[in-house]
Amino acid sequence: MSQSISQKFTPISLLKFALPSMVMMMFMSCYTIVDGIFISRYLGSEALSAANIVYPVFNLLLAVGIMFATGGSAVVSKKLGEGKKEEAMEDFSFLTAVGVALSVLLMIATLLFHNQISLFLGSSERILDYCNAYLIYLVLFAPACMLQSLYQSFFVTAGKPRLGLVLTVIAGLANAFFDYFFLAVCGMEIEGAAIATGIGQTIMAVVGIVYFF
Repeated sequence: MSQSISQKFTPISLLKFALPSMVMMMFMSCYTIVDGIFISRYLGSEALSAANIVYPVFNLLLAVGIMFATGGSAVVSKKLGEGKKEEAMEDFSFLTAVGVALSVLLMIATLLFHNQISLFLGSSERILDYCNAYLIYLVLFAPACMLQSLYQSFFVTAGKPRLGLVLTVIAGLANAFFDYFFLAVCGMEIEGAAIATGIGQTIMAVVGIVYFF
């Protein structure tokens, strides 16, 4: 079956087309669950509490990425449907550039004020080091997180929802593998879980850059 957005959709074909995107969002939401499982198993309840306390920063970044991806893909799809390919490409490039720029700004702000952010979100002095470590290493991958959010939607716009799904599954499995490797095998602290999440996000970001270029 054609996967182009220009095809004539029936309720069944629309469900088949949209299903990969639905599964992708489910896998994205599992990132924090996977991290939590390994953190609690190998680092304990205090580290798990720290990860949950600072995770809203990641959720904020994810929300911005999904906002740009959802609205942007609608605009790009409309212009592609109107035959305005050059304008669609320009809009896609602009949205990507703005998204990455915002993620870099958030990364810089977090690196500068990570201590204040952790305390504001509810960290106690007892777990502050855990909070700061997880937050710092997680936010270093902010551009990759933003690109992952954007590309998940734009793979659908490009008529490749299954490719986006496969990459998301691979990224999720990589996250789980490196969580185990860094925490159980290498004996790293909570930063290992953050790096594992970042590696998973980077897979989608790198493949997306190569594909769309």
